[in-house]
Amino acid sequence: MIRTIISAIITLALIIGISLYEINYVQATFDLFHTELRALKQKTELGKATYTDGLAVRSYWDTKKQVLHVWVPHNALAEIDYQLDEAIGFLYVEDYAAAMPKIEVILGLSENVPLGYTLRWGNIF
Repeated sequence: MIRTIISAIITLALIIGISLYEINYVQATFDLFHTELRALKQKTELGKATYTDGLAVRSYWDTKKQVLHVWVPHNALAEIDYQLDEAIGFLYVEDYAAAMPKIEVILGLSENVPLGYTLRWGNIF
């Protein structure tokens, strides 16, 4: 009986610990990604963004995405990939007006995707 209670307490502690780690990791990763995207957006607004700037954001995203696949559904990550690829393509041809909406969409996704991993009533029930 005591072993069962201790096992249940340890299991509950592990679940809570892993959940808190997941929440913090996802939020921190998307916060940094959002910061890089804002810098890219500012450079794009000024017409100074280059293809290399887009590739730098892509490189950061690719390294973080490998771990995010553990926590975040593939569809959310695939949508960010798609929009980022289009934005980088527009930066390659220096079409800043076309790149801006794509960057805005990615900024929105980088704000909204982590909200699904916070401790809120809507996420619990």
